[in-house]
Amino acid sequence: MRELCFCGRVEKGEGMATRLGCPTANLAVEQGAVIPALGVYVGNTELEGILYPSLICINDGRTGYRLKIEVHLLDQKDVDLIGKHLNVVLCNKIRDLVPFPGEEEMAKIIKDDIQKAGEWFSVHKD
Repeated sequence: MRELCFCGRVEKGEGMATRLGCPTANLAVEQGAVIPALGVYVGNTELEGILYPSLICINDGRTGYRLKIEVHLLDQKDVDLIGKHLNVVLCNKIRDLVPFPGEEEMAKIIKDDIQKAGEWFSVHKD
């Protein structure tokens, strides 16, 4: 996959990802932005000049009509990102979206995604 870059300001979300054990920064999608296929990706997120390995989910919400970009900074749990500007680089797609199976099962899927992201970064250190 060719790397794709985009940026946006973090807006307050519903808190669902945090309840599932994976707090995310919800990026506002700008009108006319080029967005790749829906799915879960690994990438890097720049925040205030520092790069963070990240898990990124591009989805259309549970209702299927509101595009969402959710960024989870790996190994960063208590970072308040509301209102901050993030630059995100997608490096590799790790899976397609799955229909929401319920919170308990989704938490397991996300935990697996985080593990896969860690494995990807251990191989792709540069």
